[in-house]
Amino acid sequence: MAANSHREAIYSVLQYLDRHNLGEAARTLERESGLFFCLPYFEECFIHGAFDEAEEYFNGFTTVHDNMYSTNVVFVLRWHKFLEAVDENNRDEAHTILHEELSTFLLYNPNLIERGTEIMNLENFRTYEGLQEYGEPVMARTSEMMDVRRCLEANPLLSGKIRYRIPNANGGHGPADLVLPPPPLPSVMPVLPSPLQAAPAASPAGPEPLPLIVLRCGPGHFLLVPRGFI
Repeated sequence: MAANSHREAIYSVLQYLDRHNLGEAARTLERESGLFFCLPYFEECFIHGAFDEAEEYFNGFTTVHDNMYSTNVVFVLRWHKFLEAVDENNRDEAHTILHEELSTFLLYNPNLIERGTEIMNLENFRTYEGLQEYGEPVMARTSEMMDVRRCLEANPLLSGKIRYRIPNANGGHGPADLVLPPPPLPSVMPVLPSPLQAAPAASPAGPEPLPLIVLRCGPGHFLLVPRGFI
């Protein structure tokens, strides 16, 4: 009962903050409490290329290795961040992202750095297999968000926490129009991997990398999927 009262109190405060255009305070409270996830804010960050802000917010609810849904979301954020650095011909930034941020996914795909280096060294990375349909970055991110949203909605760590935006009485989409509980999931969902199993104890030779690969899902879309699901 006390937990429910605490949750209801936080939700009431969020409603107040949103109604009074105190979005930054509301998002901070959501992230620090871990009780409510503002999907419109996350989508806006991602679509407008605020990758670090999106990941910081996401980290208030789950971390990259908690389950495959979390892994996929963080991977997509960092992958698009890398592609856009390449697209802007910022090789130093792309190199840093590849070796410092994407290297965490070597556990799932040992060839990821090699593939990223090949992409980075191309004069036009859109000639790379699987990236021919990658167009204007905002459009690519907008299209990608559909897959990311499915991962968010399927993530058990976000169950019952996602706040959605709905039209207000005047037909607008203001920040106060965030509601809970979420609508039911679509009847047809893409096949997504189940959460990661606990890792086995490391052998003297070191842990075996998990059998995952990078799978292209559309224009610039890459999700980390176990080979057994292909």
